[in-house]
Amino acid sequence: MLKIQGLWNSYVVEGGTVPAVRGIDFTVETGEFYTLLGPSGCGKSTTLRCIAGLEDPDEGVINLGDEVLFSSENGAFIPVHQRNIGMVFQSYAIWPHMTVYDNVEFPAKIKRMSDRKGKVMRALELVGLSGLENRSATELSGGQQQRVAIARAIVVDVGLLMFDEPLSNLDSKLRLQMRDELRQLQQKLGITSIYVTHDQEEAMVLSDRIAVMKDGLIVEIGKPREIYLRPKRLFTAQFVGQSNLIDGKISSAKALSAKVSTAIGEITIKTEEQCEIKEGMLLIRPEHVPMAWNKEDLPDTNSNVFEGNIVSQSFTGKLVDYTIKVGNQFIEIQMPLHNTHQNDPNVFFHFPPERCVMLSKEETQTL
Repeated sequence: MLKIQGLWNSYVVEGGTVPAVRGIDFTVETGEFYTLLGPSGCGKSTTLRCIAGLEDPDEGVINLGDEVLFSSENGAFIPVHQRNIGMVFQSYAIWPHMTVYDNVEFPAKIKRMSDRKGKVMRALELVGLSGLENRSATELSGGQQQRVAIARAIVVDVGLLMFDEPLSNLDSKLRLQMRDELRQLQQKLGITSIYVTHDQEEAMVLSDRIAVMKDGLIVEIGKPREIYLRPKRLFTAQFVGQSNLIDGKISSAKALSAKVSTAIGEITIKTEEQCEIKEGMLLIRPEHVPMAWNKEDLPDTNSNVFEGNIVSQSFTGKLVDYTIKVGNQFIEIQMPLHNTHQNDPNVFFHFPPERCVMLSKEETQTL
């Protein structure tokens, strides 16, 4: 288990210091695949480097199992080469003058482990590189080089496996393939893993839990479905996936439902608990909004039905993205390609109450 408490790290710049990580706390359970998700500059890679020992934090405590990797309270700091951690970088960081075998063997060789050949061959088999051990690293494709980097990280039995945007240099098709293989490998090995990315879909597919970061802080932690379908923070709703956000005010509320007054009309929402937010932003994802040219074709015509005009549409392959204007409000809707499409700009759409989420505009600074 990895436990982070009160982690601070700053960079020295001209005129002072800039905090990159600001007192964050989180725990990665044994065998869990945990992702730090956020935009560039939010502090996710700095957090990873602190855990790896590549950065010396200003404050905080980092525990891996029973071992204290860093503590500002007693001055503990275990050097990077003594930490029981494997790391996969964005740039692969494999040595071009070595063979595949030599690249993978290197960590085991440094640690003077016995039966190195057996461990290397097993690692290569796990990542699908059996038979390529004698090939020069310069003869490999990008995907194969990334597999070498992963094999090198797992050849030693580590307690924690860390990934710093390892798929970002691959083309889209190979990225999807490697993403699935990476998840299967982690589940097979059961290694506690922490992953850094700005790619929301990648985080959704790979993770057991996701920590969303902003400005050096963790603003929300949850399972992928929770983060996407019922986020608790406005920033999460805006950053993860596409979203419709409409200003709203609760006009009435019951135990598990509420009515929200908005610029396009009153919207009924279903809540998992009593809605404490009186005024804020109503969230609904574009793919959750059914649309029809005839009102009767909607799945529900009793509530949350609105009429608008198509102002633009974009063909994306699997989906068609529509922008609908209702008064002064614009609503984004995604429809499957196989649905019936007409040239008439006048349409009806429905907000399913269970898909609507009320969010506060006031963002708390941290969890």
